[in-house]
Amino acid sequence: METFLFTSESVNEGHPDKLCDQISDAVLDACLEQDPDSKVACETCTKTNMVMVFGEITTKGKIDYEKIVRDTCRNIGFVSDDVGLDADKCKVLVNIEQQSPDIAQGVHGHFTKRPEEIGAGDQGHMFGYATDETPEYMPLSHVLATKLGARLTEVRKNGTCAWLRPDGKTQVTVEYYNDSGAMVPVRVHTVLISTQHDETVTNDEIAADLKEHVIKPVIPEKYLDEKTIFHLNPSGRFRYWWPSW
Repeated sequence: METFLFTSESVNEGHPDKLCDQISDAVLDACLEQDPDSKVACETCTKTNMVMVFGEITTKGKIDYEKIVRDTCRNIGFVSDDVGLDADKCKVLVNIEQQSPDIAQGVHGHFTKRPEEIGAGDQGHMFGYATDETPEYMPLSHVLATKLGARLTEVRKNGTCAWLRPDGKTQVTVEYYNDSGAMVPVRVHTVLISTQHDETVTNDEIAADLKEHVIKPVIPEKYLDEKTIFHLNPSGRFRYWWPSW
């Protein structure tokens, strides 16, 4: 096969999945800051104007979980009912218990067990690789999708595209050429951006602004051609925010 397509996806800081990740990460950071030996299994879920933090945490730190939730939401930009979540008024539910003794025996004892013996038995699949196709040593599709998401956040917060709201997702499909085993990126085949927006902006304005202020500054011109496909809010209007866990 001389050419093939490879797609990467990234979500914005306001995407509900990413919001949940950031809250759980912030809880972990707060625990470790006060007690480096903290054991943290923190989950977060959210829906319209509600965030719940739950799980098992063993720490000597004094953690204000509600403040962490509200500060994280506020820093992202969830500051009114219009965007689906108001950091200062949303309902915050906290249900944290101490770590299960059954899990504790598997993950503690780092002074008496070898590293390969420590773990709670969870399993997962993932794949990844380093590549010289970008300075970041990551696949071009991944780098571009991530940078598009970061650019969406930048133009939302600096007012360039004031109609943007926090939630969003990006996908970039790159066409690669198989050069005797070396996978060489040739062109960007497809760019997909789905972004939350306010009531006032039209679909045409969304497409024009995304091309001018997000795509052009991020994707090098050499990778774009007349055949590049742009799917910009392909499912239509995206004013509301979706729950996640």
